[in-house]
Amino acid sequence: MSTSLSRSTALALVPGPVWRSFEQFRKGGTTALEEIPEHGVATLVGRGSTYRILHDADFQHLVGLAADIHRLQQGLNVVIRAAQIVAKHPDQEHVQLLLHSAALFTGSPVLPTREGRDAFQLTPEEVEAQASDDFDLDNYSPVFGRESRKSA
Repeated sequence: MSTSLSRSTALALVPGPVWRSFEQFRKGGTTALEEIPEHGVATLVGRGSTYRILHDADFQHLVGLAADIHRLQQGLNVVIRAAQIVAKHPDQEHVQLLLHSAALFTGSPVLPTREGRDAFQLTPEEVEAQASDDFDLDNYSPVFGRESRKSA
């Protein structure tokens, strides 16, 4: 029985723009980020450090791949350990343990990926509900977490 993936899991990253200093990146402003192509990896070289900048969707895809690699490593360790037990004790009960652990390991053939975060937006109902409270931002003190009186 073969297992096929229901979607492509390849992520073909391409080189993007390179900024040799933070100052060069800063001067580019938001248009500098817009230069990063789809599936592109930009490079920012700082003092003693190099940073890679990706689109959120590509980052989330990489996080999903890394999570699945971890799952595969852990599952493979269980199957190897079960196979070692079967090698020492080749009875029916231990063979069933090996088969069961292998079945659990192959139970999730599609690599998990996460969608990027959507921009935070309030619904009109939430805006209306919040607008009716009596909160006074001008007199709020975040240090004490309560309203404070301004001295005039």
